Amino acid sequence: DVDAPFVDLNTAALVARRLHSSFTDLGELWLPQAIVEADVVVSMPKMKTHHWAGVTLSLKNCFGCVPGRVYGWPKNVLHWAGINEAIVDVSAAVHPHLQIVDGIVGMQGNGPIQGTPMPAGLLVFGADPVATDVTAARLMGFDPVRVPSIAGAARFLGQGDPERIDQVGEDVERS
Repeated sequence: DVDAPFVDLNTAALVARRLHSSFTDLGELWLPQAIVEADVVVSMPKMKTHHWAGVTLSLKNCFGCVPGRVYGWPKNVLHWAGINEAIVDVSAAVHPHLQIVDGIVGMQGNGPIQGTPMPAGLLVFGADPVATDVTAARLMGFDPVRVPSIAGAARFLGQGDPERIDQVGEDVERS
């Protein structure tokens, strides 16, 4: 009851946007006009492992913003460009303002679709996609420096140093 329109990002009107990063050779991305014109973009991924990228968190979740009718299913063009490199370029283009990583029941194993449910009982909120993913990756037992997409994005898109992330809530080390 908020009178907000539903937009199918796969069929919405598209706008070509030149990439401001060049981790891939894509040069530009076609993005839904609704994403380009949005006042706020919220990335709400399910916390899970990914057999090629290591983790699927708020940066990788931005793949959902690019239309399959342009990039194939499951976004094959982005995978061929280099999945970790494409994660950085796409997330920089979409640049989500807020992140809510759902780890209430996450997934581990051969993700993103063949894993095992993992009840972690947590949520990670943030206003910096890199810091959010660093925190969530650490909670999953990953060293974020060893996750290429997080390490790449930390070079220019947000805070990648756990010591410099202002964390409010429970201590990551105790989880």
